[in-house]
Amino acid sequence: MELDKVKDLSKDSHQTYLLKSPNWSEVLTTAWNTDMNRLSYVVLLLLWRCCIFQQFAVFPGQVPYEHLVDPLTDSESPINCGPPPNVDNAMTLASSRREFVRGSAVFYQCYRMYEMEGTPRARCLHGQWVGVPRCLQTCRADDADMERNNIKLRSITKSTSMRASDYWMLFECKSGFQKDPSSPPFMKQCVTGPWVYPRCI
Repeated sequence: MELDKVKDLSKDSHQTYLLKSPNWSEVLTTAWNTDMNRLSYVVLLLLWRCCIFQQFAVFPGQVPYEHLVDPLTDSESPINCGPPPNVDNAMTLASSRREFVRGSAVFYQCYRMYEMEGTPRARCLHGQWVGVPRCLQTCRADDADMERNNIKLRSITKSTSMRASDYWMLFECKSGFQKDPSSPPFMKQCVTGPWVYPRCI
């Protein structure tokens, strides 16, 4: 049987042999029984696995590449979007169209005394609106909370600004009560975060 001589990977001049039509079992047995270094044997072993099975082993939990299927190809992906979603306490600065092409953008504006979380711009991507903001309440004058603290709302700053932080609320004690010396300020700025009511006793 004809052999091709291939230089060994070891430092000495030993040689290994690969068959033109390889009987790999014979090659491996011969390589192991000769004075061949272990590294060359491992290389032959890897070549044998590759050539016999034509692919590397698939370990448990792995899926062969040819079995992978894209559940949603580009041709099947939705391109356009429907109307942009409504956001509580906000208005949408967009046309009344029922369909928007991919890449379209709309803008939101929170109502007065509401602070925007996120950016005002939302975009249509792959059939969905992304980057839709929220509008958070800043000024609070809950009847139950004011009753519990013996206060009432006296006034709210008049402004045409759309920024919540430009508004202030002024509270005062209900009749028959006076300010608690340890109370927070009775003038409250409309900003996001914890809201602590002033207190009267």
